[in-house]
Amino acid sequence: MRHALDAIPSIVLVTDEDIRILYRNKAGRDILKGERIYARRAGDVMHCLHSEDSAGGCGTGPACADCVLRNSVGHAFAGKTVMRQPTDISFSAGGRTSVIRALISASPFSFEGKLYSLLVIENITELAGIRSLLPVCSSCKKIRDANGEWEKIETYLKRQLPDADISHGLCPACAKKMYPGYSD
Repeated sequence: MRHALDAIPSIVLVTDEDIRILYRNKAGRDILKGERIYARRAGDVMHCLHSEDSAGGCGTGPACADCVLRNSVGHAFAGKTVMRQPTDISFSAGGRTSVIRALISASPFSFEGKLYSLLVIENITELAGIRSLLPVCSSCKKIRDANGEWEKIETYLKRQLPDADISHGLCPACAKKMYPGYSD
């Protein structure tokens, strides 16, 4: 079973009812590193900003009542399955605050007579950024960012999708217009 869970590219966690991590797949091990992962609550391990709202940590602060991860695991322990519930996860890493857009799924399962939750965290930050409305200048094709600044589309895309390789070319209509003697 571990090999099957390790093949899933999203974070997969097996948790108890208090969202304490009992197992994490390879994607989870790649992101959630350190010796003190198991038997700790997910919000504490992920450095959720709200886990520091109360001395008790994850699950004890005022914002925790609305936590999609915690509520999804609660539904799983109530015998329900949560499928792809969107949420923003705010966390601290390296002294910086970051937010990722994620889809959360949680399913109950039992093993050797004990109930657990299978919690899947899919990072859809890039997809969410691509799907949002982009104001584009009708003339120069620059994009207006969230701060109201206009920038070249290449610059915007590289910032939003740092792993993407951006190249340039000409569509057939522009090639014919710009190089009429060299295009079909």
